[in-house]
Amino acid sequence: MDKKRSELKSLSHPFPLKLQKNIRRKNQFKQNQLQKNQQQQNQKGGIQKLYISSIFKQNYYKFYKDNVQNDDLDFIKILKFRIRVEQLLNSKYGGYIELISSLLSLFSSVLYIISTYLDEISWMNQIDVVVMILFGFEYLLKFYVSQHRIHYLFEIWSMIDLACIIPVFFIFTQSTSDQSFQTFLNITRIFRLLRVVRYIQKNYKAGDSEFKGVYKQIKIKQIYYNYIKKRQIYIIFLTILSVVIITAGTLLSFEAPNRLEQIKRNNNFNPLIQKCSTQRINKATFHEMIYFVVVSISTVGYGDVVPYTELGRVTVMFLIIIIIIIIPQQTNELIRLIGLQSVYARTIYKPNSDVPHILICGHVDVSALRFFCNELFHEDHGNQDKNAIILQTSVPNNEMELFLHNQQFEHNLTYLQGNPSQERDLKRAAATKAKACVILINKYSNDSMNSDNRNILMGLAIKKIVNHITRGESNINLCLQLIKPESKIHYLSALNQKSNDQLIVIEEIKMNLLAKSCFCPGIISLIGNLIQSAGKAEIKEMKKDWIQEYIDGTGHEIYRTTLSTAFSSWTLSAIAAKIYKEFQGILFAIEIDIDGQTIIRLNPGSFIVKNTPESNVYVYIICQDKTVADKVSNYSMSTEDVLEFNQKKITHQKKDKAENQSDQKDDLFQFPKQNMFQDFEMIEKDYVLLNEPVSLMQATEYSTNVKNHIVLCGSHPSIYYFILPLRAKYLKEFQHIVILSDHKPTKIWDSISRFPKIIYIHGSPLVKQDLINANIGQADKAVILGQEMASDSNKNQTLDEMLDAESIFIYKAIQKINNKVQIMIELVYPSNIEFLLPKDVSYGKNFKSELTPLYSAGEVYISTIIDTLTCQTYYNPHILTILQQILTGGSISQEKLSNNNEILNLKQSNLWQISVPEDYQNKTFGELFEYLSQQRDLIALGLYRTSGAVDNIHPYTYTNPPENVNIYINIIYILNFYKVKTYFQRQSICIIIQYTQ
Repeated sequence: MDKKRSELKSLSHPFPLKLQKNIRRKNQFKQNQLQKNQQQQNQKGGIQKLYISSIFKQNYYKFYKDNVQNDDLDFIKILKFRIRVEQLLNSKYGGYIELISSLLSLFSSVLYIISTYLDEISWMNQIDVVVMILFGFEYLLKFYVSQHRIHYLFEIWSMIDLACIIPVFFIFTQSTSDQSFQTFLNITRIFRLLRVVRYIQKNYKAGDSEFKGVYKQIKIKQIYYNYIKKRQIYIIFLTILSVVIITAGTLLSFEAPNRLEQIKRNNNFNPLIQKCSTQRINKATFHEMIYFVVVSISTVGYGDVVPYTELGRVTVMFLIIIIIIIIPQQTNELIRLIGLQSVYARTIYKPNSDVPHILICGHVDVSALRFFCNELFHEDHGNQDKNAIILQTSVPNNEMELFLHNQQFEHNLTYLQGNPSQERDLKRAAATKAKACVILINKYSNDSMNSDNRNILMGLAIKKIVNHITRGESNINLCLQLIKPESKIHYLSALNQKSNDQLIVIEEIKMNLLAKSCFCPGIISLIGNLIQSAGKAEIKEMKKDWIQEYIDGTGHEIYRTTLSTAFSSWTLSAIAAKIYKEFQGILFAIEIDIDGQTIIRLNPGSFIVKNTPESNVYVYIICQDKTVADKVSNYSMSTEDVLEFNQKKITHQKKDKAENQSDQKDDLFQFPKQNMFQDFEMIEKDYVLLNEPVSLMQATEYSTNVKNHIVLCGSHPSIYYFILPLRAKYLKEFQHIVILSDHKPTKIWDSISRFPKIIYIHGSPLVKQDLINANIGQADKAVILGQEMASDSNKNQTLDEMLDAESIFIYKAIQKINNKVQIMIELVYPSNIEFLLPKDVSYGKNFKSELTPLYSAGEVYISTIIDTLTCQTYYNPHILTILQQILTGGSISQEKLSNNNEILNLKQSNLWQISVPEDYQNKTFGELFEYLSQQRDLIALGLYRTSGAVDNIHPYTYTNPPENVNIYINIIYILNFYKVKTYFQRQSICIIIQYTQ
């Protein structure tokens, strides 16, 4: 045992190698566990600095204690004490010791600098002794716990500490006249600043390692790059500052005694000789040395201050060498770090007062951005001089890079990498001067509620930051995409103020469109054409009449414009007839202010329009471009009349705005009704509900014999908004809705349990027998809902397009059983429409999804229509209200009723389809439009060409046809405020109009 102990003491390392191997093998698991705990502590901000060697020592103590005799316990106690001291130095108390030591170093160095301007301080040496005793105690502790003590003695920081400590203990033994010792002592006093530098760098690096631990978890590369870039700038600054101060102090230690000797020597000369001297020598000061060092570093020197001693000149030589070596290295590292940072993270958008811009945030993928930009920069919206700023947290992928360099949008798009919730990045994007902020969403997220919450928080943060930057003087309008309808309440409740923000709820619009298509076929393509601008397409290979008509209809959009005073006291029906005849524009809605309320109505029919500047009358027109809308605004008005009318309108609008702002506090919680959920009383008034809810068990059937019904393939969380329009009271007749899904709608059944004629069949739409059980052979309509994404991770385009595979298979399965049923299908990607087309139809390179028979018939819903609608809300803020009234009927109970008779006289129309009257078959659309508007107070929006109407096999929509177009035997889209009774048949549609006063 004695031999074993002697061998143990003779080793430079305190532990035998065999024992170390056993300990490593035995405690590998504990080491891994410790590293995991350290990572968790790093994320929480508390780094516990424990070295693995301490673990070795502890385990060695336990292991050795079990294998030695009692006479070795003294050695074990000594080892245990060293371990405790090391743990103490590595704990927070060791950090306190280092902090106190650094503060004392700073204090003593600053005190020395001050002493150079004063006479000799008698107590300076006593302070040095006290400080150095504390330094010496800390040094001995670190030396005692060091594993390699010889190596520790030759470390650079250890040598600096030792050089600063040793001279102090010779203060009282050396003579004050010993100038060399005094010079060395002064140098060590200024070198104590390096202890402060070491402490700052050590703690700064600890913060960096902590940040890396978090970075590995959250993977925010941009934040990490910003952090290390700032750290490198800080290191360069700290290095230069340390070199300047220490060099200045060293020069002062060498030059000050020499200057004093020269001054004494000159004082002994004859005064006449002193006057003749061209160079006067002054006492050396610290700030003079600082000046000399800075000038020497930055330039070649002015020569007004020069070192007189040889050691001073040598110091300057070393200074220049250090600067030449160290500073370029640090600067190159900074350049390298800046190079690692994306150029998009450094870009700053400089706004132009003459060029408006909007901000685009959220989940921006290329598909959504393409549709959005096509609408934003379309020539139909007039001046194209506008910019879009895309602000994203990540760098653009390859597909986005190609889109950004598209010649069509390259000069109007600016991509910035940054966080929309950070003030600095919003300033880079000039958010305070943006006309609007568009926040897009991942429409097929598997966690839609989380995506909604993320967009809501982002929108609230942007509004708050913009309001803070402008000090409440301005606010930014949001165009916010949401998935769940209930998320509207969350946003409005959190906003807690009046706002003109546009909330585009994807599932609500989608479900309403699919539901409306069940009794108004083709409405998907009709709405899509109205909200999407289209240029003059040239189709060379497909010279079919139906395509030319359909393309002509796609060139019409909805425009909002003022109404000329020439139409004052006219009925809206008469105005619509006149505008169509003069400009081939269809006026279908009116917006008017009555008693401070903005009322929008679809075709109020015989309502007499009193067009004055106070009434703020606007009309909505379907026409080809904005120039047509401007002609309606200035019809039969001279230039002077237009200017006078507009000036009065502007004055009245400013007055109304001031009154609204004064009443804002009273109306703080009165949000627009169209942006809130309909309450239960409203639903009972406008929709048909059962007195008692039906349980899911009662509604479940193995098979059904119902006919002329709607088969809904799949269960969706927002199915409530699909059924709701199909149970509106104005429909009179209701079709059965058969839900065919292999997942029981347990969670959503409570919301639909009071709707009549709902049947659930457990099965898969992919299985033929299950489709037969749903009686698909005698169904009137089939609706196929899209599939959700598996995750939110960015996948490549090829994998994403496979999301439509199941929907396509269901479509083919239904067609195989019943090829006459009309199928509405939801697709994620427009290109997948090609898989639904017959084999004999081929488009080749000219394939465009919007020109296919299925899309023109309104049988395909594509989510990109939401992005186009989002852009339209920027140009036309009331487009959402118009769309909602078209889809849901816009009943009076949806709005706040007033006792004003003028409001009550404003009738509300619904969108219907009727067959062309026999007297107007084979006549022109212009003749039919005049008849319907002048004699029936109906507004025709377009035609639904049935199969064989021209040279078409499938039906298609024809929006706003020219007045000379023959209508044949077709179906017409009309806005009618009478009650209509509809009967649905499997092969044809027969709609009877019942006039009720």
